Amino acid sequence: MVIAEALVPDRRGAVAFLSSTNRDGDWILPRSFRVVAFMGNVELDLTNVRLGSGESHIEIRCIFGNVEITVPPDLRIEVEGQPFVGIFEVTRSAPSTTAPEAPLLRVTGSSHFGAVTVKIVDPNAPGWIERIRARLSSRKG
Repeated sequence: MVIAEALVPDRRGAVAFLSSTNRDGDWILPRSFRVVAFMGNVELDLTNVRLGSGESHIEIRCIFGNVEITVPPDLRIEVEGQPFVGIFEVTRSAPSTTAPEAPLLRVTGSSHFGAVTVKIVDPNAPGWIERIRARLSSRKG
């Protein structure tokens, strides 16, 4: 959901130092959001996030940790990271939009002995239980 520019903060961040932090629900993503995970875990759920129009940036530094970002398919996304004995990857269970008017999310950073995963998911897609029920009901009929 795109919101008025005056409501979008310039900078914020999240730090997990030997700990875990989670951001989800209805929140506003700043233009620049910095994530540092040192032997910790950071989970950012952007499926209900509110954004300003144009470009937002998430910068990640992950050392012996884990950063997981869940993104809805209606955002354009660019991911560029440098793993060193680690992972910096994008997984897709839904294709992301290519509409030029859609907000752009840039994810950059590095992972040293850690994992950074950006998951593009459709929050309205049926869960695994619903898929099993549908498969079982189609076999009975």
